[in-house]
Amino acid sequence: MPHRSLLVLLVAAIATLNVRTGAAQSQTPAPPPLTYEQVITSTWKNVHDRILVMAKDTVFPDDKLGWRPHPDARSVLEEFRQVTLGLELASAQLRGEKLDGAMVAARRKADAAKPQTRASIVSDMEAAIAVSYPLVEKSPSPLLIGWIQDQAEHYGKLVSNYRAVGIVPPSSRKPASR
Repeated sequence: MPHRSLLVLLVAAIATLNVRTGAAQSQTPAPPPLTYEQVITSTWKNVHDRILVMAKDTVFPDDKLGWRPHPDARSVLEEFRQVTLGLELASAQLRGEKLDGAMVAARRKADAAKPQTRASIVSDMEAAIAVSYPLVEKSPSPLLIGWIQDQAEHYGKLVSNYRAVGIVPPSSRKPASR
């Protein structure tokens, strides 16, 4: 009999705890849904943060930065440069500047004179990101959707390049043991 009383008491305590826990959970309001502006901003930052990690990644050797998956394709370094150009052009567009062929050609010509090194591309990409992120936060325009699509294609090419030379891309690597 004492065991039965103890069992009833235990069941009652568990039931009370479950009711209280359920009530506490139901009182927590659901977070508001994300706005398209928040999604554009976070996606913009996420794709460029991933590409920057790849640009800095020394697991991908410097002597492979000139590697091309096909003679007509961009090299790995040229893909990074193209991403940086996209960051700069999107920033110019967000500032209200008109993008035309002459502007893009001048930018490409200036880029051709830069050193073809990891350090150079990382420095340029970091500078372009530093300009871009505040502009995107201030004005997450729907026009960025096209830019995001373009930059995501470059990210995909870079992932494929990693895989083609037998290297696991940074975002797919298992975390180091602690």
